[in-house]
Amino acid sequence: MNCWKTINLSKDIGIHRILLISMLTMIVVFILTYLPINLLFPNVHLEDEHFLMFVLLLVTMIPIHKLLHAFPLLISGCRVSLKVKFYYLLPIFQIKACNSIKKSNMLLSLLAPFIFITTILFLGSLYFPAYIHYLCIAMAFHIGLCVPDFIFIKHLLFAPKMCLVEEFEDGYEVLVQK
Repeated sequence: MNCWKTINLSKDIGIHRILLISMLTMIVVFILTYLPINLLFPNVHLEDEHFLMFVLLLVTMIPIHKLLHAFPLLISGCRVSLKVKFYYLLPIFQIKACNSIKKSNMLLSLLAPFIFITTILFLGSLYFPAYIHYLCIAMAFHIGLCVPDFIFIKHLLFAPKMCLVEEFEDGYEVLVQK
């Protein structure tokens, strides 16, 4: 196997630029989701109860997002190692595939959290219009979390069809067979 490309988002794009793109994405997504849904339900009184549940949702969204990356890999038969570290009271998950992953499985793994969580939050905002503001903020936050995944997907889409992706300490390597 030969390395076709090394992808290190922090080195290629930069952490500050990724954070800026994520924040701008959050703002745009909130505007593009809250306004149309609010226009669908103009007579709904917004509830400001359950703020602590909203904060809990935002705090648990990152670990849930990480775990959802692992499920497609586990279903496809790939071994995945999971390490949990605690930062104060918050669990920090480190998920790493134990061997090379096919391109299609990696794409599915990258898209799984976006599809699953965004669908739930969008449907929740339609079914519970009194909490549109909370659910749209949570959806915007989650899509902002997905920005590095989308950038990585963009890199993978241009990779050869029958390649493998391998994780290393600083990023990913796209491997092709010669």
